Amino acid sequence: MPKVIVQIYPSLGDHEEMARRRPIGRDPEAFHSVMNGMKTIAKAMDEMGYWGLSHVEHHFHSEGMELSPDPGLWNLYLGQATTRLMHGQLGFVLPARDPIRLAEKIAMIDHMLEGRLFVGLARGYQSRWMDVLGQRLHVKASRPDIPEIEERNKELYFEHFRIMKLAWEQDLLQYQSRHYEVPFPYEEGITGWPPSEALTSRYGAPGEVDENGTVLGVSVVPSTYQYPHPPMFQPFSQSRSTVAWAARNGLVPITMFAPIVVARWFANLYRHEASLAGRDLAPGQSMGLLRSFSIHKSRSDAQDAIEKYDMLAWRDWYGSFGHLAGFRFPDEEGPVPAPGESVSDRLTKVGMIIGGTVDDVKRQLDAQLSEVPFEYLVWHLPYAVMPLEETLEQLDLFANKVMPEFGMEPPAPPILRRRPSFQPPAPGGS
Repeated sequence: MPKVIVQIYPSLGDHEEMARRRPIGRDPEAFHSVMNGMKTIAKAMDEMGYWGLSHVEHHFHSEGMELSPDPGLWNLYLGQATTRLMHGQLGFVLPARDPIRLAEKIAMIDHMLEGRLFVGLARGYQSRWMDVLGQRLHVKASRPDIPEIEERNKELYFEHFRIMKLAWEQDLLQYQSRHYEVPFPYEEGITGWPPSEALTSRYGAPGEVDENGTVLGVSVVPSTYQYPHPPMFQPFSQSRSTVAWAARNGLVPITMFAPIVVARWFANLYRHEASLAGRDLAPGQSMGLLRSFSIHKSRSDAQDAIEKYDMLAWRDWYGSFGHLAGFRFPDEEGPVPAPGESVSDRLTKVGMIIGGTVDDVKRQLDAQLSEVPFEYLVWHLPYAVMPLEETLEQLDLFANKVMPEFGMEPPAPPILRRRPSFQPPAPGGS
């Protein structure tokens, strides 16, 4: 019974729209139209019983691709229009963000959506914006070919994750490393906090200030609505070390760039690493698989739709970043796609795009989930390259014709954070 998450960035239009409204990313009418369409989609998904809706974080996309500079705002905006649907990001790019400010933001959205929030934490691979927005932290986009850049990106990713979790879990945060200190400076503390005697020493977190009014730690507020925090995901996993880290730390990795045989290998790795951390998981539990779907009256109609709507992202955008190499079979050598093979042919061959009639889609999806019964199924859906009406039709077909075969799992009530009652002393008391 997979939990289905629909991943929509969105993108603002096809090649024709991008040319006509250049730069479409700066076109307020284009964005506003898509924004309203996103609300329509969220409401429909809520009624159809989908588990979640997610977005990504990217900046400066004048081309109109992946228009989501703040996925948290998408979550808040669309979450107000729904009642059951989970909202999240796949994901926030953690190395380029201050971990405490992100912890605060997530906690506030979690409260405002009353627990209908999940959190994805990515490393960032696009240099155009990572190198600009990460400059104050001296971090750049992930570059496996340049070890010093790659290691800095990983180092901040892992450390920011630790700080963010501590900020959620501890009433008083104290932390010191060569990158980050709380308080700052850590050894001396922050001296001369004016309301220390009147308020903070009496009503703040125990140990927050000393008898001299020096701040010894900070209390990150509010705490999350969900306990111990919203569900956390790691998109889109394709390295052994990242999947192993996610298993040890309780994140849900989403496998993306892989034939199902490789996805199965990662699933086995994740389950093994989780067991070493004391987590006893069934095959596919706490993992996700990303795929695209194209459901039509015939296979040729489905293929036409794939070329029309999906290739702008997969061929022209992701292909430019070298991501198509991730669709290589384990025993394959040479270029990907192979000579004479189109990008859509390759994505269909490896099972990344599942298309055809309702029966075709059922059969192909069953074959993959039979290999690994992933707990989460993430659908990369190319709105608004795909028009709103057709997007809604595809969602309806999948929810009502495909998923009943597998049992689409709706969101469950959140596990809430509870605190013991605490009665502060009366004003003027000791």
